[in-house]
Amino acid sequence: MKRRPIFRAFAAVLVVTAAFAGVSACRPEGPDKSPEPAAAPETTLRNVTSDPVHYTIRVLFSNVGPMARTLAPGTVDRFSSRTAMDLQFSNGDHDKLYRLEPGSAHSFRLDERGKLEMFKGAHGLADAADLAPYVPTPMPVVEKMLETAGVGPEDIIYDIGCGDGRILITAAREYGARGVGVDIVPERIRECLAAAKAAGVERLVEFRRQDAMTLDISAATVVTLYLLPESNLLLRPKLEAQLRKGTRVVSHNYTIEGWESRGAKSETLTDDVGTEHAVYLYIK
Repeated sequence: MKRRPIFRAFAAVLVVTAAFAGVSACRPEGPDKSPEPAAAPETTLRNVTSDPVHYTIRVLFSNVGPMARTLAPGTVDRFSSRTAMDLQFSNGDHDKLYRLEPGSAHSFRLDERGKLEMFKGAHGLADAADLAPYVPTPMPVVEKMLETAGVGPEDIIYDIGCGDGRILITAAREYGARGVGVDIVPERIRECLAAAKAAGVERLVEFRRQDAMTLDISAATVVTLYLLPESNLLLRPKLEAQLRKGTRVVSHNYTIEGWESRGAKSETLTDDVGTEHAVYLYIK
């Protein structure tokens, strides 16, 4: 009598084992159909200076030691990692240390003092010019640019390097102007679309992920720029070839070399944190 519980327990184990064996036997033959893990996001570093950049990078939470790298002018380094990376380089005066998040894009550039610096916003595409890092235009400057250009409801504004879309969204909301913004970074375009919807002006503005050098700007009555001097110079042939006579071009902080005779107005202002900005107006 005392042996029956043990026997029953043993029989139950046999039944469960047989059930699992049956499931295993019924599994379809052939290759494993389980989904492959998603690829690690790619972090990119572009060198837009005229000299090689020497830096060291370390992947966090990894057994791999620091990697010493040299990035030639005009080239891009790519790293696939699911964890952040620490990057270190010297700007000639002292060492700089940055934390790079997975999937982010950056560029090595010279700052206003001519020192090597790293900026967010490089797109990492080898076949498209990197016109500027992402630095949002302060709102007082946005308002001054639109005021200086004399924007009205009849205008079509093309914002080259539109960032988060604030120039076009402000022009649409406050002046009823239409606009087209172009940026090469997908994240910026997503921000533009969300901001335009939140402001209720999505019917007046359009945002495109596109290389600015391939953009047709012939429909513009106003063009807004916050790029770099060399980028303005690179765009100048397009402005000259495609813009109609009388089109206004307003640039934040940087002039357009060779357009001195087209300069109609320039103003300076100080933003909310005390930084001085310049606004230049040109007439095609």
